[in-house]
Amino acid sequence: MGYGSTNSTDYNTAVQHLHQTGQTFARSAHVAQTGNYSDVADILNPRKLKNGMRESCFAQGFKDVKPIIVSLDCTGSMEQVPYHVQTELAKMIDLLIEQGVTEHPNILFMAHDDEHCFSDAVFQMSQFEIATEPLIKALNEMVIPGYGGGNRGEAYHLSLYATAQHTHLESYERNGEKGFFFMVCDEEPYYGAGDPAKYGTSPKIAKEVFGDSIEKEVTMLESLKEVCKRYHVFIIRPGHTSNGKNHSITKLWQKLLSDAGENPEHVMEVSETEAIISTMVMAIGQTSGLDRDDLVEVLTAKGVTGIQSAIGATKKLTTSHSTALVASTATTVIKTTDDAKKGGRRRS
Repeated sequence: MGYGSTNSTDYNTAVQHLHQTGQTFARSAHVAQTGNYSDVADILNPRKLKNGMRESCFAQGFKDVKPIIVSLDCTGSMEQVPYHVQTELAKMIDLLIEQGVTEHPNILFMAHDDEHCFSDAVFQMSQFEIATEPLIKALNEMVIPGYGGGNRGEAYHLSLYATAQHTHLESYERNGEKGFFFMVCDEEPYYGAGDPAKYGTSPKIAKEVFGDSIEKEVTMLESLKEVCKRYHVFIIRPGHTSNGKNHSITKLWQKLLSDAGENPEHVMEVSETEAIISTMVMAIGQTSGLDRDDLVEVLTAKGVTGIQSAIGATKKLTTSHSTALVASTATTVIKTTDDAKKGGRRRS
């Protein structure tokens, strides 16, 4: 999947149309009225994965592909994050293509709530896309629960489990090139400061959310280690949220990434929501070997928001090699089952 193309003009026109017609995150608004939070769009339903996978593949005519996963904590104080991502996303795509990072960025969205706060979990997972229409639809169809528990933690383990067990990267299989995984979150890695090396995705949740049959709990650390094999993993913690400025939580995430073999400096604190996209661009660009100052100059020229916060958040990231910005010329075996039941899960 992930064929086609996009440009900022078409993308922004489509987003403006959603705003003007009152259709921005309309499904989420409808679900909030009905209370049926299981009313997830088919394109985001992880129980309807084709062959059990979301795939990032080389498209005809393109020399490369860059898989990018954006996992959003859509609980409580984080619920405005999808609106920012929707508004600024096209600028990230434009910059990655124009500056030669990749000809073909493939973007997949994930969203989760707090499974321990309710009787079940609502997890959403789009396809890898680049074309304007499916990208906007995947993000705009997202249900934003807006709930949280005060129980110190959210269902972060589901995003890692889904990435580890249900994504396939042709770029990694062919060339050993990693994708990028961004988790935007504000709370602790696991509930109540529980040990992510002991707890994670249970057989019950795996069956409920994905239709997977597993014999024992897959710990969050186990999932993260698998993800780190194929993705550069980054944690972005917005400071405007309830726990975003809690540095002790940042240290917990840093330890978890370190235990998984990832650079702990990939846990990045930003002061406001508006810096999320610019931080992603800086992280991808610097990891791909682009010059930091040049990145800032290009971001500024494009009018991307939150640049100063992004500079601070990414100041410790290492660059593999310096390259001037140039314009581009172009695991565990798991049984899956289809969910034939309409309506799916319902919160109590």
